[in-house]
Amino acid sequence: MQMKHKLFLLFLLAFQLGFAQDEEVKPRRYIEDPKPIYTKFELSAPLRVNQYAGEIDPYTGEKEPWFLLDGITARAGIGTHLDKWIGVGMNIGIDWKANRCLVVAPVFGTFRLSPRISEELRITSEIGYGRALSITGDKLSGNFKKISFGLEIEESGIGLYIELCQYGFSKISPEKIGSFVIGLNYIVF
Repeated sequence: MQMKHKLFLLFLLAFQLGFAQDEEVKPRRYIEDPKPIYTKFELSAPLRVNQYAGEIDPYTGEKEPWFLLDGITARAGIGTHLDKWIGVGMNIGIDWKANRCLVVAPVFGTFRLSPRISEELRITSEIGYGRALSITGDKLSGNFKKISFGLEIEESGIGLYIELCQYGFSKISPEKIGSFVIGLNYIVF
């Protein structure tokens, strides 16, 4: 063997020993979700301001409450999310407004932000836009708008939220029907 080849082999052996290292495997900080789909169910109660709030009821002797229940709302939706933080979805529901004798079927899209504020709690905000169709026989329809804020327990998917929504039409007067809602949601990731 020539001297060049021996010197070259010695040179390669020296570099192999000199640059060997032990690499520490670090766990990924954010694990990718294999299923970026979520399903959401909501059940809530619209509230209306009591015009007799604070007055004494002559029949019961009790003070009138500030808010009165004004129906029930049930909605369901499906969407996609990025690390449970940002999501978009499609929703459908049934909203019953008791004081207006109105049943509405909103069909709307949503944009959702839900950053984590602790290890097990997320704060959520959601905006929605779509159409609201009256199904009580009076052929009303209009734009549906909503905005909601809430808290959600990450592990169980159960949350509490408040919402303002507007249906974009009215039965009698030119004002648009809207509601203030307090509800519970259940989200499955």
